[in-house]
Amino acid sequence: MSESTSTATYVGQVERDPEGILWAVLYYRDQVIEREQVRSQRRAKRRVTTMVLAAADAFPDGLQRPSRSVLRRVQDDRTLTPAGRRRGADRAA
Repeated sequence: MSESTSTATYVGQVERDPEGILWAVLYYRDQVIEREQVRSQRRAKRRVTTMVLAAADAFPDGLQRPSRSVLRRVQDDRTLTPAGRRRGADRAA
């Protein structure tokens, strides 16, 4: 029984920039998904864990582009009225 399940792989890590600021960073493949400034390494580790688990819960199959949908426009009475006419204009007169 070899079932291949495709699950998304999220990577989170703590990074320090050249100015010395700590960041909790979440990656999906080679893309940065989320980046938050943190105050300490301890908080950064906790935040990375939370970010990875939240992303795995929200997008278990990975981030995917939404599929294109075709818009079907339906004409009704409002779209067939003359351009200069407003609703309720004949009631005010």
